[in-house]
Amino acid sequence: MDVSVNHVVIAFLLIVVAGTIVIVVIVTNLSRGDNNFASRGATCRPKFDYKRKLYDNDTVGTVYEILLESFRDSSRKTAGKRASEAGEGIGDLNGLGARLDYPQDIGSRTLYINSLFKSNDDDHMAVVDHKTIDSVYGTMDDFDQLIQDTKNNNMSVIMDFIPNHTGKESVWFQKSQRREGKYADYYIWAPCDPVSGTYINNWMSVKGGRAWTYDKIRKECYLHQLERDKPDLNLRNSDVRQELENILLFWLNKGVDGFHVQNVQYLYEDQDLRNETLIPGKTGNAYDDFDHTQTRNHPENAKLLQSWKHVLDTFSPKSGRKRALVVTTGNDIDAAIKYLDAEVNIVRVNLLSGKGTSLAECMETILKLAACKMFAWMYSDKDSSRLASRVGPENVKAFLTIQATVPGIPFNYYGNEIGMTDHPTHSGRWKYRTPMQWDRNGTGFSQNPPWLTQNPNHKTVNVESELSSKDNFTTLKVYRRLQELRRRESFQWGEMRVFREGDLLVYTRKAKGFPGYLVAVNLGKEEVTIESLLAATGIPKKVKVVFHTHKKIQDTDISRSLDNSYMLGPSEGVILEYPV
Repeated sequence: MDVSVNHVVIAFLLIVVAGTIVIVVIVTNLSRGDNNFASRGATCRPKFDYKRKLYDNDTVGTVYEILLESFRDSSRKTAGKRASEAGEGIGDLNGLGARLDYPQDIGSRTLYINSLFKSNDDDHMAVVDHKTIDSVYGTMDDFDQLIQDTKNNNMSVIMDFIPNHTGKESVWFQKSQRREGKYADYYIWAPCDPVSGTYINNWMSVKGGRAWTYDKIRKECYLHQLERDKPDLNLRNSDVRQELENILLFWLNKGVDGFHVQNVQYLYEDQDLRNETLIPGKTGNAYDDFDHTQTRNHPENAKLLQSWKHVLDTFSPKSGRKRALVVTTGNDIDAAIKYLDAEVNIVRVNLLSGKGTSLAECMETILKLAACKMFAWMYSDKDSSRLASRVGPENVKAFLTIQATVPGIPFNYYGNEIGMTDHPTHSGRWKYRTPMQWDRNGTGFSQNPPWLTQNPNHKTVNVESELSSKDNFTTLKVYRRLQELRRRESFQWGEMRVFREGDLLVYTRKAKGFPGYLVAVNLGKEEVTIESLLAATGIPKKVKVVFHTHKKIQDTDISRSLDNSYMLGPSEGVILEYPV
């Protein structure tokens, strides 16, 4: 979250007219000087079609994101040195298949599985073969069985699609090194002299250092916007684009329901390889020293996404089964708008990307944006810190309440629903990739030593303990109730109005002809009363309390008058239902 003040957010309204997606751009003033905001609220009336859904089997459910190596290991207990060999202690396809009941039980029928391709790096992003499963996860037969099991359970599967680059061990790259036939131009090569420090331009790698690395075989430099073991593909080469379409078709024929396009922002770069603009006052020695107009979110990216969307749309059209193309822009709202404008099905935005001077103001800015559009909302993933570590464990229930009740499609990174935190001593990305915490003794993940040490708090923060606890307000139980509430009509397609006063965030969801809901969340450290904003919302005074993050709903809450004060403690959230 950025604590600076954001003065303008560009919003847009997604409307379906005769089967055509129309996008209306809206500019909303979010300056701190907008003192009338609390009294009038942020509102728009998006004509959300309640039939607009991710898949026929998942009208309004949350997409459950899984890092396969950390979800569940199916290997039997082994003794001695073999325990670290052949995938023991590493989550796999059969392990996921054995726990398909869990995402269903918590309200998810769509799974998003992170990269599982054969690769030569520990992140499974330096892909060697886009059509081969890495052996640590199992076999292609195991994958086929998983797809069959999901279909039998009326579930859908989204998987990663990695079109920006391959690994250096890819046959394509090795042939390109030797300039063999059509493969000579599969990557972006340029003359260079690393001895004298002469390169074709000033481009830097996102991961540090120059974006060009000298290859001794070809005697030229290849481009890599990421690590040097991930050379960028030349997407202007028609043969490369055809190869990528064939990869999509391969997995579609396997029964996959959609794809998440990894590293979408880096797909194309300036065709003439022109220099990036140095930001005044910067030295030019780091990636953030440049304005990346030549290498990031290039205008041609949208056209390429449209071509892949066409592949998905035209695959077995008679079946009528919808297939999703997903991209992630994280905190980049401008890029999110561009990609949704390209008619990508799902554009993921981080709900914590709002700007403001307080936690509540940060959420206010992003919820104004959420009021008028159908983004997908995430808090974290395999490349970013967990929700509980970003907002504090005490605030997790409040933020899960927001994610479940705003317009759009929630994406939940495995473990956020139980309040998993970053590992206290692991470094880098490993701290938010620790094994799923199934039980207090740690064996629910694997009978063998895990590939990555579990978080020490797994003894108290785990699925088993939260389900069996006499406390009805564990994070997991609250999460499950939220997923049930999310299926109500006003949360599916109702309009949204947003209000804030200090640390109190309030918004309403209302669909014509159905009960409406007021969601109130206290993101401060002091108790607050919600009465001050009720007049601005315009809802009836007779309400019913249908959800609370921390307290049992009393008999007096079934029919409550808001003439009486309603208090919210720090980090608490409540949902009130009001009549049609």
